[in-house]
Amino acid sequence: MTGAPPARPERSERLGGAFHRLLAACGLTNLGDGMLATALPLIAATLTHDPLAVSGLLAARFLPWLLVAPLSGVLLDRVDRLRAMAAANAVAAAAVAVLAAVVALGRAELWILYTVLFLVVACETVSDPAARISAARLVPGRLLDRANGRLEGMHLVAQDCAAKPVAGMLFAVAALLPVAGTALSYALCSLLVASVVLLLRRRPRPDGDADAADAEREPAEGVLRSLREGLAHVFGDRLILRMMFANAGTMAGIQMATAVMVLHVRQVLEVPVALYGLFIATIAVGGIAGAAAASRLVLAVGRRTVMTAGYAGMGAGLAAMGLTDDARLAAAAWALVGVSMTTSNIAGSVFFQAVVPEHLRGRVSAAYRTVGWGLAPAGALAGGLLGRIDLGLPYLAGGLLVLGTVLVFWRTIAECARLCDKAAARLAAADAAPR
Repeated sequence: MTGAPPARPERSERLGGAFHRLLAACGLTNLGDGMLATALPLIAATLTHDPLAVSGLLAARFLPWLLVAPLSGVLLDRVDRLRAMAAANAVAAAAVAVLAAVVALGRAELWILYTVLFLVVACETVSDPAARISAARLVPGRLLDRANGRLEGMHLVAQDCAAKPVAGMLFAVAALLPVAGTALSYALCSLLVASVVLLLRRRPRPDGDADAADAEREPAEGVLRSLREGLAHVFGDRLILRMMFANAGTMAGIQMATAVMVLHVRQVLEVPVALYGLFIATIAVGGIAGAAAASRLVLAVGRRTVMTAGYAGMGAGLAAMGLTDDARLAAAAWALVGVSMTTSNIAGSVFFQAVVPEHLRGRVSAAYRTVGWGLAPAGALAGGLLGRIDLGLPYLAGGLLVLGTVLVFWRTIAECARLCDKAAARLAAADAAPR
């Protein structure tokens, strides 16, 4: 049984000024994320040569998703999500501005880097899901797949294609520059999101629009009770629970491979240092292509096919990288991972934007990410251990884990796609209904 096919939007329809402001804001915060992720390890390498000390940045990056994300989900279900996103980026800008001052004064220390990164990622646990969920508030339901494609494409362009090389070049001039640029990016993002909030306040609200009225939600229950309610929904809904573990299996498989990528690319594929960044960027190139094609693919072959093929494509791409020592074939396989990951993410985004009950979307999205990102370090550790035996093994094991996830959860993926199509059809019908 399949859901109703998604409504086919007119190609001339526009996503609107409010959405494009949000899109620009997401681009700015993604630019800041990418610059900071590049600059901090470079700064850390000037402070210590201890690999364990430098790897502490990885722990600081993932810990907020385990410790803070559940509370962030509660927050997002109790306040206006766009205002929360603006505030989170303002806090991140302030934290990075303090780091910029410390770097400028030559007083940088490792514990300061850890602390700032932890604070920034804690803010990301608010701003990232807020942006994804709020997209459904800003565009007609029939255009939601297109909007999700734009958001995913902006993420790849800003964070993976632009930020990393820009940060590297700025760092070569002065360590302060990429840090200051990051603070400026977060601050501008906060201002743009605030302008979206002001724009929506002037926009008339249709009766019964729960998303438009989320600014008026009253926090009628305590934080712990709200957290328990969200967790009870997640662990009481078998579909959400299975999707959460499918995502976790995929994340662990990908982290197995990326944990040893620099060694594999340099030693097995024999890619020169000067071309290493170009090789890594092929996943972003594939992702951008996937973002551009995702909404059309959903209409052409169906959401279930796009989601299932996306999971399978990630597994196949990783396994292919472990089986070849040809850099060109490996780059093509890495690009396939990018295409597959992006198209499946876009096709499945509707689940959190329209299928999950509106008052629970923040908590469910946070729990989903908490489990997925929480297992990422375990996957990276497993990849490092396998890499000690053979640098191709983490790719093979990671690819097989992802493919095994598809086999175990293919019915779950199909049911998720069916509900997404049903929700998309409902939103399209609401768009067409007379106001």
